[in-house]
Amino acid sequence: MDNTIEANRYMILDIINDLVRMRQNLDFMDDSVRGVSQLKNRIRSIFGTLNSNQYEVPDIIGRSYHEGDNMIVTFENNPDLPASTNRIKRVIKPMVSYQGKMIQAAEVIVEYN
Repeated sequence: MDNTIEANRYMILDIINDLVRMRQNLDFMDDSVRGVSQLKNRIRSIFGTLNSNQYEVPDIIGRSYHEGDNMIVTFENNPDLPASTNRIKRVIKPMVSYQGKMIQAAEVIVEYN
């Protein structure tokens, strides 16, 4: 791969990682806080632009984790969950695909009971 293309790919991945982190932090904030809804809308717009340029970043928070999912996983026990269930609690690094091919595996925290 050309060094310029590879450098651009790393830059895009850094931007996506930061956007996901910002989106998660904003999800913990009350929408009544001044500027939160505008920031959420802007992040959504940036993801739309990435998507139109063939980058896909699925939102996996709250989804169940299944053995064999292509992810780096840290497990945390949560006795408040129903027995024998799990869900993705936090995304450290999102799964990113470009032109249908995964270029970054997700790194997640899964809570289970």
